[in-house]
Amino acid sequence: MSAIFNTWQFNIILFLIGIVIFFQFYKLAVRNAQRDGAATILLQLIGGFSVLCLIPFLPFKFSTDIKVYLFLILACVFYGLNDRLETTSRKHLEVSVFSILGQLGTVFLILMGITVFKEPFVLTKIVGASLILFANFFIFYEKGKLKLNKYAWLGVLSKLFFSIAVSIDIGISNQFNLPFYIMLTFLLPAIVIFFGEKIKPSEIAREYRSPAKKHYLVTGISWGLLSFFYLRAFQFGQVTTIVPIQASAVLLNVLIAYIFFKERDNGLKKIIASILVIIGIILTVGII
Repeated sequence: MSAIFNTWQFNIILFLIGIVIFFQFYKLAVRNAQRDGAATILLQLIGGFSVLCLIPFLPFKFSTDIKVYLFLILACVFYGLNDRLETTSRKHLEVSVFSILGQLGTVFLILMGITVFKEPFVLTKIVGASLILFANFFIFYEKGKLKLNKYAWLGVLSKLFFSIAVSIDIGISNQFNLPFYIMLTFLLPAIVIFFGEKIKPSEIAREYRSPAKKHYLVTGISWGLLSFFYLRAFQFGQVTTIVPIQASAVLLNVLIAYIFFKERDNGLKKIIASILVIIGIILTVGII
């Protein structure tokens, strides 16, 4: 069993299952949330503590370098901003639309790589990023106008914060037991939101006791597990193999939202946009 557990195929399959469940149930969990910040914290707590069950399967280690913890805390501030804005954006946008919009994080990471980290200008990356941008333009363009409401803009801003967090966070996970590290990236952002938005514990408890309790549990648990299997897949497989398979989650979420959420408006348009996003992601990692 351990041999299967330590393969990229096993981890990528569980990632795809997890991310589809996560996207679909996130909408169900927060659509009637009384306070979005409390709902976000509840999901973070469930996700963070659920992944701890995997700690015994990997060697336990943690960094003794204080700088690592300072960078981790800084990254988690931006992860917290991302998670908080995502909740409100997901609450009001269709699952299929947010699935496509969420890939703008890749575009921001490429731009930051070139401008901040002075990475070389690679034409395929620029073409890939342009395709992702065009896909989002295509999905929001209606009747001669670009129709981006405030929830779409919140989604865009969340992906900017996410890309900043990832840029700070690069390489840190290797210095920790992976489930423990993932728990920290849930718990620390939850603390940021708790104090930043002055959330009361009673508000978190109220969300948990709501009719959406089961949806919160499914969303939070799938969030924690997919984060683990996402990072774990890269430990055993090649980026050029894993990225295209992971990118297919965009199309999967569009199709499942079409079937189960009845998101039938502009169905063909969303499928085309998701395919453009997948091609764009493949180009950014230099596969074609």
